[in-house]
Amino acid sequence: MITPSLTAALAHKAASPVPSSIRINGRQWQVVNKLQTMTTQQHEALVMAYEWHQAFNRINDDVTFNPIQFEIHSIATKHKAPALANELRQLGLLQCHNGRYWLSPAGLNLVKTVPIENVEC
Repeated sequence: MITPSLTAALAHKAASPVPSSIRINGRQWQVVNKLQTMTTQQHEALVMAYEWHQAFNRINDDVTFNPIQFEIHSIATKHKAPALANELRQLGLLQCHNGRYWLSPAGLNLVKTVPIENVEC
């Protein structure tokens, strides 16, 4: 959504059901979903987290994962996976407890609302 003022863009972002960001577009403000502002590596990590969630989201199953999964799936290089997981946590897309991560409600809402396979990074 393109708005003429930053105030209107902030209001639209706050009302958005999915995590969003604000970009300047010429002399107007544009609200875009968070996937459109992520790096390729962040996007791939989010896809992996979502696939993990899909695979283990059953009653009594544990949907948490260790960031080393990002290394195992060749998304992050050795020793860089915790930093990548923390980036996604800071974006509000993952939650963390005792070094284990899982999709946050906002992250889950984002990947369910916006087809993550179709977004170019």
